[in-house]
Amino acid sequence: MPYVNVKVVGKLTKEQKRKISKDISESLLTHAQKPKDHTYIVFEEVAGENWAKGDQLFG
Repeated sequence: MPYVNVKVVGKLTKEQKRKISKDISESLLTHAQKPKDHTYIVFEEVAGENWAKGDQLFG
């Protein structure tokens, strides 16, 4: 049972999440033979002010 956690700065639309989920689940099916109905994908949308690279905040 694959579990994929997708973290992004900012927001994604429902359509973007749908397309990303489709791509991830198809890739796991193709390359790891993991059935789509056993694949769990979680989206975490993080405000830029809560995410930094080095000493620079994204928001």
